[in-house]
Parts: sequence; C-alpha cells; structure tokens
Amino acid sequence: MFNDETQEVDLETSTEETTEDTQEEEEQGVEYWKAEALKNKAILERNKNKEPKEDKKSDGFGYDVKAYLKASGIKADEFDFVKEELKRFGGDVDGLIDNDYFQAKLEKQRAINKTADATPTGKRTGNAATDSADYWLNKPFEEVPANLRRQVLAAKEKKEGSGSHFYNS
Repeated sequence: MFNDETQEVDLETSTEETTEDTQEEEEQGVEYWKAEALKNKAILERNKNKEPKEDKKSDGFGYDVKAYLKASGIKADEFDFVKEELKRFGGDVDGLIDNDYFQAKLEKQRAINKTADATPTGKRTGNAATDSADYWLNKPFEEVPANLRRQVLAAKEKKEGSGSHFYNS
C-alpha cells in the first residue's frame, strides 16, 4: 500500500515536470522562429537595396554554341548574322544550321562580304591621266597617240627652253 501511494505521487510529479518542460520548449520554439523571421526580413531588406547585377554577354553565345558553329563551318565574323537569323527562325541553333533557307542566306551574305572585301577602298592619286601631255612627256615620241603629238611636242619645247644650257648662267 505504501508503494501505491508513492507511485501516485511520482506520477503527479512527473506529469507536472513534463508540462513545465513542454511549456519551456514551446517558448524557446516561438523565440527561435521570431528570431528566424527577423533574420529573413533583414536579408530581404538588404537584397532590395542592392543594385541588380547586369549579365555581361558580348554576343549571347556561350563557348559551347560558338564551338558548334565553328565546327559547322561558320566563321567568327558571321556570329552576328547567325544571331539575327536565330531570332527570326525561333528555334535552336542545330535546327537553324540544317535549314536550307538559312544556308542560302549564309552563302548570299558570304558573297556580299567577299565582294566588299575585294573592292578597293582608297583612291589612287598622283597618276597622270593617259590623255594628258604630261603623261607622254617622258615616253618615246613614237608611242604618243597621233591626236596628242602636237601637245606633247609643245610641252617638250617649253621644258627645254626654260632651262639653261650652261651651269653658271
């Protein structure tokens, strides 16, 4: 009998201890979550104040796409053309390369670039025209065209007549 009473007292005491422990755990849990919420709020505020980073992509193609394009026979200076056609095409790079219309446009673009590269860009100056007397002045008289012979002869006489035959005169 004595044993039964102590067991009841022990049960009451253990029940009181467990309720106190759970209350303390709940209070600690609430405090923990409040602290986590404040921490996350501070992180959000910091992220709002930061300026967004800009992606630095020069032409929008990664190394993998560039390597694929080069392996397909497309030169580096044609990447801009491929990028424009890819926007119009609306598919992936592989489908664009296999497209016959794209291949035709690429060949046309290459022909235009070849023509532009072959065309001289500068003006040549300093050459006398072949129809002027100055051009024929130092040439043999037999090579001078018949219609310019009179002008060439007059220019030679003028040149010879203006100079002195003696060094000290």
